[in-house]
Amino acid sequence: RSAHGRDLMNEATGSVVPSPLLHSRDVATYLKVSESTLSRWRSAGTGPPFIRMSGIARYRLEAVEAWLSELEQDHAAEG
Repeated sequence: RSAHGRDLMNEATGSVVPSPLLHSRDVATYLKVSESTLSRWRSAGTGPPFIRMSGIARYRLEAVEAWLSELEQDHAAEG
């Protein structure tokens, strides 16, 4: 998606290229937490990695999934 929320067109194929970046609301829904929880995690530095673009947090799905995997490994190590 562009900065205005529209999908980008692939010039070569004419197909729509989905954005690699997710909105906070999408990530909150994906993680089944509230947006305010996700915001608290951002402030505390404990949540999934994010990119700030013009003051707006955006997430890469791969980074969110990697963060989840790290949590799983941490919990498995705890026993």
